[in-house]
Amino acid sequence: MVVLVLTTVMWSGCGGGDDKEKRIREFELSKLKDSQDRLDKLNEKYRDIPDERLMENNGANSAVYGELKERYKDYLTQLKTEVEATGAKFVVMIMKPIEKPGDAVLNFKVGRPYILSTCSKLGIDCYDLTDDINAQDPKVVTLLPRDGHWSKKGAEFFAGKFIPIVTKYMGNRSTAVFKPTERPETFGDLLPNQDEFLDGGKDIPYHLKANAQGLRMNYDLKFPKSKPRILFLGSSHIYNPFLDNDFIATKLVQDKMPEVEILNAGMLSATIDDYLTLFKEKAKYAEPDVVILQTNGGDIIHLFFSNRNHLSRNKIPRNPTPLEEKYYHATYNY
Repeated sequence: MVVLVLTTVMWSGCGGGDDKEKRIREFELSKLKDSQDRLDKLNEKYRDIPDERLMENNGANSAVYGELKERYKDYLTQLKTEVEATGAKFVVMIMKPIEKPGDAVLNFKVGRPYILSTCSKLGIDCYDLTDDINAQDPKVVTLLPRDGHWSKKGAEFFAGKFIPIVTKYMGNRSTAVFKPTERPETFGDLLPNQDEFLDGGKDIPYHLKANAQGLRMNYDLKFPKSKPRILFLGSSHIYNPFLDNDFIATKLVQDKMPEVEILNAGMLSATIDDYLTLFKEKAKYAEPDVVILQTNGGDIIHLFFSNRNHLSRNKIPRNPTPLEEKYYHATYNY
């Protein structure tokens, strides 16, 4: 035994450390492969993603919807805690697709008061833009009939709504300062220095540019920062597909408020658990002073397990709860 220990020590001192790192990497890769295999099997078994049917048959008061609301509240609480731990101000903004005749919008109508109530209970400042959005002409502020996302006029409308919110909190200062060795390569999920024309499969080309840190903005962040930083988290309503960088709402705010830095970490097909993991893993290292979260009732039903398995950014396999399993089989007949 003594000989074995001595041999091990000698081997470790003669390059064993490199071999240890190799074994760690191989173990991590093995875990990732196992996780991906589990995810693939779950996605094969549960192919469907819930839609408005979840809200039917008294769905707004159903047990499964109640479970999703509690899940939403838990993620919102965690995100608030993570943001405030850095000294940043956390603000919620309810921002939804515009309502049109024939739209299925029960999830937004039911989710809206729940989010307002939850923010009130958690002590979160919440700005509800729903009525302002519903008062707009869909033909003006969206790209309808080709797509329901915001037009240039829509982005201008939202920039006008964002500016008073940014102005109110721009005096806040975070306390977190990270070392260069602590910061990840990117603060957002776009590719560093991404610069390409996309059309989302709808033949509506737009120019997407990302800075070196994976954020949808036209310049790189420098450290130490010299201006207040306002981070926008959200889905396509913040990302603004089908608009060139120069015409998205956050860029319009930046143009009108050069005294601050506006950070756009919007993501396509995202929901609140994505915003939480993005902030913890990346965005907080940009040292934002204010974090503005765009959310709506869709973020609640999107927390259903099969939606997360298909679309979440961190690709963690999620098994259904008994309530989700029951609903899934009753709805999709398998």
